[in-house]
This record gives sequence, C-alpha cells and structure tokens, in this order.
Amino acid sequence: MLGAVQREPVVLNARPVSRLQFAGLAIIGLGASIAPLDFSVNIAFPAITAAFALETREIRWVAVSYVLTYGSLMLAFGALGDRIGHLRVFRAGLLLGALAFTWCALAPSYAWLLTARVLQGVAVALTLSCAPALATSLFDEARRTWALSMYGGMAALAGVIAPLVGGVTMGVLGWPGVYWFRVPVVLLAFFCVPLLARRLATPPARKGLIYDVTGMVMLAASTALLLLAPAIMRADALVWPALPLALGGLVLMVAFVLRQRASDTPFLPRSAAGNLDFVIPNLAATVVQSTSFSIPLVLPFYLTRMGGWEPLANGMLMAAWAVGALAGSGIAARLVRVLGVRRAAFTGGALVTLGLACIAPWPAEPQVALMVACLVVQGIGIGLYQVAYSDIVVAALPMSQRGVAGSLTMVTRTIGIVLGVSLLTWVLQSVEAAALARGADADAAFMAAFEAVFCAAAMVAGGTFALSALRRRTWFDRATRG
Repeated sequence: MLGAVQREPVVLNARPVSRLQFAGLAIIGLGASIAPLDFSVNIAFPAITAAFALETREIRWVAVSYVLTYGSLMLAFGALGDRIGHLRVFRAGLLLGALAFTWCALAPSYAWLLTARVLQGVAVALTLSCAPALATSLFDEARRTWALSMYGGMAALAGVIAPLVGGVTMGVLGWPGVYWFRVPVVLLAFFCVPLLARRLATPPARKGLIYDVTGMVMLAASTALLLLAPAIMRADALVWPALPLALGGLVLMVAFVLRQRASDTPFLPRSAAGNLDFVIPNLAATVVQSTSFSIPLVLPFYLTRMGGWEPLANGMLMAAWAVGALAGSGIAARLVRVLGVRRAAFTGGALVTLGLACIAPWPAEPQVALMVACLVVQGIGIGLYQVAYSDIVVAALPMSQRGVAGSLTMVTRTIGIVLGVSLLTWVLQSVEAAALARGADADAAFMAAFEAVFCAAAMVAGGTFALSALRRRTWFDRATRG
C-alpha cells in the first residue's frame, strides 16, 4: 500500500467474466499490439539499409525516431484521455496507425520513411496511453490485476508472433511487408471499437477539467530531449554534442515540475509524486527494462559470431525469451494473490537479475538448453514485474487518472530501453576495444565484452532491488497483499 496515495476501493468479490468482456479485452489487445508487433521491423533493417543505400549506422534512426516520438508523447496523451475519454484517444490512435503503416510501406525515400515513423510514434502513443485504462475499465476492481495480467500476456504474445509474421510477409512483399501486415490488424481493431464502447464500466472522461496544453508541451519536449541525448552518443566520440540536449531537457523538466507544483490539478497527485513507495517501483521498472535490453541487443551478435547461427535460428531462440515473458504475465495475477503485489514485483526483479547473471558466464560455443533455460527465467521475471508494477501504479492513482497511470508504465519502459541501448553499447564496444588493444583475438575480445555487459546488467539490476529493499515498505509491506 502507499498509505494516503492508495485511493482505490478494495473489492473482495468479483462478478464472473462474461464473453463480451473477453471480447472487449481482445479488441484492446489487438489495437495495442501495434507496438509489440514493431519487433518485426528489426529483421527488415538489412533490407531497408540496402533499399535506400544507407550506411549501417544510419538505420538506427528508424528506431530512434519512432521511440522518441511515442516516449515523449505518451504521458501527455494519457492525461488527455483522462480529460476527453480514453476510448476517443484510443480510436484516434488506431486510425492514425493505419495511415502511418501505409505511409511507411509506400515511402519512396529514407526521409519519407523516417517521417512516417514519427507519425507511427504518435499513433502508438495515442493507442498505448489509454489501452491499460480501457482494459481495467472492463472489469470489477477485484479483477484489476487479472485484467492487467491478461493485457500483458497479449502484448507478450504479439512479441512472439511479430518476427515470424514479419519474416513471412517480407518474403512476399519485401521490407514493406513488416508494415503492410499491420494495416488490417489496426483496421480490424478500429471497426470493432463500437463493441468495446458498450462494455466500459467507468465514466469515460473528466469533463470540465482544464487540460494544461503548455505544461504537456513542456513535458513532451523535455522528455524528447532527455531521450535524444543518450541516443546520439557513441562510444568512439566525445559526449559533448549530447550535453546541450540533456541540459535543455533538464531545464524544461524542472520548469514543468514547478508549474505542476503551482497547479490546482497536478499531473500526478502530490501524495504519490512525493512518496518513495511509489517512486521507487517506477525507478526500478526503468532499471529492469534497461538491463533486460542487453538480451536483444547483444545476443544476436553472440549467436552469429560464436555459433554461426542463421537469422531464423536467432529468432527462434529469442522467441524463448518472449515465451518466458508471456508465462510471467500469465502467472502474475495468481502470485499477486498469494504474495501481495509488491512481493510479486520484487520476485520478478529477482528473476530478472538471476537470468542476467546466468547469461554472463555462457561459454564461447552456444549451448541451446542452457540458453533457453536462462532466457525463459529472465523473461518470466520481466513479465511478472511489469504486471505487478503496473498494478502498483494503477492502484496508487485515482480511477479518474487511469490514462496517466497506464502511460506512466510505458514511459518508464521507453526510458529504460533508450538508456539500455546507449550505456550497454558503450560497455560492449569499450571492453571489446580494450581487449583487442591488449592483444586478444577477435572472438576472445567479444566474449570478454559479452560477459562484461551481462555482469554489469546483473549488478545494476540486483543492486537496485537490494538497495531499495532497505526501505522495507516498498516491497514487503504485508498490507499490500491482494
């Protein structure tokens, strides 16, 4: 519990879930799948690079332009959904998504593709900012954790399917196929929205409240600058080009915080924003995402360089990680009932740390059984933590701010991924370069860097949860038991 921050009523008995509620949840999951299905774009990077005659390093802007856009707008759109209705924002995101995917697939140049990816980022921010709020609105409060678990499971399932469907459509349509296959998905969700509207259990909007446009622009700009700063850093270059961006982002963020403190309707309730039992799980979520991103960032290089694996085999092994996340999401509701939401979150963090620590000493020759076991454990930890963490955030804020709560859980994920890409890439390249300078051969230098990345990730994740446990109520307060 967060004491004064906890505002949700405790409901002991939940009504049975109807087929129409399941259908509504499926519609939300289908619409929200446009984000995890974007994993399919990764397998198209070589084809896009060749199609537009790019240097290899330029392809990163396909990811950066998209992530920066939705990461900076998510919170603002979540707050907008709280004001005008979550379903309106969700539906607008689906329609814009169909346009964005079509534009991406038809892009005649790299500049047009990046512009379309920005538009896609706006669409994803609109959709995902309000999807968790809609998912929980379908059910009694007693089923809130279960609803979040099911929602997380659908996202994890989309992540499993993405590279497989993307690979098939690329074989038929080339690199645009990774965008074309999502057009019918998003349109199907859009046309099913009227069915969803009939099942919503809570008031759709906070009418009469002022939406602070200036404040939200400040928040979006500061977030974008703070995310862009680490994204442009390179291990072989000075950090000074990123400093003005980081400083500008910090200045805008401070100005936004001061504006919020003077507001009668602040973005987050003051009781939550100043409570460590609320702040620490959000910081821990960022760490979980940043350290876990070492897996998709480094493992493909390990499998290709040390095992000579083909892309299809790489994708199949990475699917084991996604299956673990799916399993973790699936068992989260039951573990929350048994352990309490905060102990379940701590257990997820411990499994994340254990999985990373077990990957660090992998031998130079890939061993399938060992790799699958480690990836499944780590994936279970991510799935469990994300659901339990989402439940902590949603329970801490009033029902009238479910859009803010749901979008906050996505923003911490985005920040974590951006930080993970920047910092883990720096560790990998720095350690490998140092080993080569000492006379190590290429394979030995890479394995030294591989071990360093996962050791660092495990220590950061484990250290974060160990230190945060010093404040016992953050993870172990018995009052948090579901």
